Amino acid sequence: MTNSFSVKCDGHCATCRRSGTCPARRVSADAPILQDGVATQDSSRDDSGVGFAVDIGSTTLAAALYDLRTGTLLAKAGALNPQMNVSTDVIGRISAAETPDGLSHLQAILLNAIEELVRRVCDEADVPPDSPVDGVVTGNPVMLHIATGRSPSPLGRSPFRANWLAGCRETLAGRSVWTAPCIGAFVGADLVCALIAAGMDTDGPPTLLCDIGTNAEVAVRAKGTIFTASTAAGPAFENCGVRGSVLLDAIATFTENGMISETGASVPGSLVLDDGRMLTNADVRAVQTAKAAIAAGIATVLEESETDFSELSEIFLAGGFGCGLNIDSAVKIGMLPRTPGAGKTMLGNAALSGAATLLLHPERRESAKALARTARLVDLGGNPKFSDRFIEAMMFRPT
Repeated sequence: MTNSFSVKCDGHCATCRRSGTCPARRVSADAPILQDGVATQDSSRDDSGVGFAVDIGSTTLAAALYDLRTGTLLAKAGALNPQMNVSTDVIGRISAAETPDGLSHLQAILLNAIEELVRRVCDEADVPPDSPVDGVVTGNPVMLHIATGRSPSPLGRSPFRANWLAGCRETLAGRSVWTAPCIGAFVGADLVCALIAAGMDTDGPPTLLCDIGTNAEVAVRAKGTIFTASTAAGPAFENCGVRGSVLLDAIATFTENGMISETGASVPGSLVLDDGRMLTNADVRAVQTAKAAIAAGIATVLEESETDFSELSEIFLAGGFGCGLNIDSAVKIGMLPRTPGAGKTMLGNAALSGAATLLLHPERRESAKALARTARLVDLGGNPKFSDRFIEAMMFRPT
C-alpha cells in the first residue's frame, strides 16, 4: 500500500504561499480547487486606478492589488503577522494589549507590515505606492480591533461582547480603507468574506463552509438563514512539527491499518512517518481533540439549523489548514461528515477573495453588513449539544 501521507506538497510550500497555484498540491479527487488567485474578477466600478484587499490573519497576512475598472488581479503578496513574536494566539495578544503601551505597539507593528505588503504589490505591479484609491480590509475581530487601535479586552472576557463590529471606513497607516463587518466576538469579517466568496450570501440549498486556520469557523446556510460558530482547532495540527495535512493523512492511514485504534490508542514507537519522524501519543491526542472540536462544531450548527448531513448540497473548505487538507483523510477520521451527495470545493484564501469582491463591488458592502447582522451565532461554550457531540467525535471513525 502506498502511504497516503507521502505527498510532494501539502499546500504550504513557497509556491502555495505566493500564488496558491502549486501544481504539486495534492487534494482528494472529488475536491476540485477553486483558485482564489484568478487573473480577473468581475468589477462594477467605473473609476480608474487600483485598489487593494488585505486579509489580517492571526498567523499570516495577505494582500492583493486589483485594477478597479477591469477587475484584473495585478499582484499578490503574503507575510507572517509580526504579532506572532508577541504571542502565537489571540488570547495572548489581548493580554499584551492590556499592558502599558501594549496596544500601540501591537498596532504599530501590524500596520507597518500591512503597509509593506501594499507597497510590495504596488512595486510588483509597477505602480507608485500612493496609487491605490481604495482598500478593503478583513480579519478576525481581535485583529481588526488592534489594527484600528481599539482595545480588544471585551473580546477576551465574559460576556465576550464586541463593542464594535466594523463595516465602516477607517484610516490605517494613512490609507482610507473599508473594514468588512464582523458577526460577533468570535466570528469575524474573515468569515463574512468567505461566505461571499462561496456564494453563500445569497439564497440557495443547504451548504456548509468550514474555514480552518488557528480557529475553525463553521457556517451553514439553511432555511434562508446563515448559522455560524467558532471553535479552537488549528494549532493542534502543527504541534509535532509536521504540516497539518500530512499529519492528518498519516493518522488516517494508521487508523485504517489498525495501528491507531478508534479510541486513539497506539503501540509506543510504532507510528513512524516516511521521513523517519515518529508521532507520539501526545501528537495523536492533539489531533484527536482538534478534529473532535471541528466535527462537534459542524454537527451542533447543523442541528441548530435543523439540517441533516444528507441535505448538504456543497461543502466549502477554506483557511490556512482547510485549503490544504485531504478530504478523504478528514472523512476517514471523522473530522468532516461523510456526505456522498455533496460537492466539495477548496476555496483557498476565501477571506481575501471575499474582500476583493467587496473592493470591486462597493454596492455589495451594505448587503455584507446585513449578512453580518442577520447571521445567527451558535454559542458552543457550555452548550450541552456541543459537549455531547464532542465526546462522540473523539473516536477515530467516519461520522
